[in-house]
Amino acid sequence: MSHHFIDMRSDTATRPTQAMRQAIAEAQVGDDTLREDPSVNELIEKATALFGKEDGLFVSSGTLANQLAIKVHTNPGDEIIADSHCHPFRNELGAGPFLSGIQFALISAKRGAYAREDAEKWLRPTGGFPKSTLLWVENTHNQGGGHVFPLDKLDELRAFSTEQNIPLHIDGARIFNAIVASGIPPTEWASRCDSMCFCFSKGLGCPVGSILLGEKAFIQEARRYWKMWGGGWRQAGVLAAAGVYALDHHVERLADDHANAQLFSELTAGIPGVRPVHDTTPTNLVFLDVSETGKTAHRINETMRGKGVSFSVPNAKMLRAVTHLDVSREDVQTAAQVLADSVR
Repeated sequence: MSHHFIDMRSDTATRPTQAMRQAIAEAQVGDDTLREDPSVNELIEKATALFGKEDGLFVSSGTLANQLAIKVHTNPGDEIIADSHCHPFRNELGAGPFLSGIQFALISAKRGAYAREDAEKWLRPTGGFPKSTLLWVENTHNQGGGHVFPLDKLDELRAFSTEQNIPLHIDGARIFNAIVASGIPPTEWASRCDSMCFCFSKGLGCPVGSILLGEKAFIQEARRYWKMWGGGWRQAGVLAAAGVYALDHHVERLADDHANAQLFSELTAGIPGVRPVHDTTPTNLVFLDVSETGKTAHRINETMRGKGVSFSVPNAKMLRAVTHLDVSREDVQTAAQVLADSVR
């Protein structure tokens, strides 16, 4: 049995490994606002080469990366076509309407994977309606239980965006989970969008950071708003060095997180009153419906915390467990047993 606290609330709980801490300590730094930080520049060069994009901007969070993309791609009064559970609509505190004056045309889609015909229905005619100016795809999908967006659907959406001259953005906070789970390389995903972002502080195990990728003109404009919104930083190389290390050492190991999530799904399948929200566990997110236990999710999780395990609680009927760098196979087995004991 594990004796340390098992934090499965999110993959943001990851802590830098000793080797990553060493990379941070040895980072070469400069003034990133002036584009003079060598470690940040190295990270951008590495990410753009990996995904085949022209330029990038290293920022503090995925929310900031998303909001910069929205700001550059849209004008006030415009509309973004997205699935109804997308992160900027559900989890970014209304930042899109507040900062950019946009609204969302929301599509109800299984696990966030909407189709071209869904987007076509929301394309507004000219005159008297908001202008549709951005297609939004989340990959993997958080609320969709780590679902990998199907490439054939993305191909159809890309064709639609090209025909309508509407840019397509991929919120790839967990894109490396999609890459490892699907075997589809980074350039294949990136070639199907105008811009994208991904997070370093989730499965990749870094303390801070996300990166926004796109054409040079797009990134140049994003940098303007980044500075305007207080995002500019100076010796950010201490954070970028962690990102460089993660891209070199923490991508392939995501397969371990996926295997642990699958094991957790199997171990919890027989717990009375607990059932999976989704029919498969493709990556590292597991949502559990506990409504039939006779206890609220908050109460169950409170009991679990007293036994050294914690999940996140999306609502009173649901728990979310996330596997990551700091969760071992033994931890998963312990967590499943603690859950079983806590619902009795």
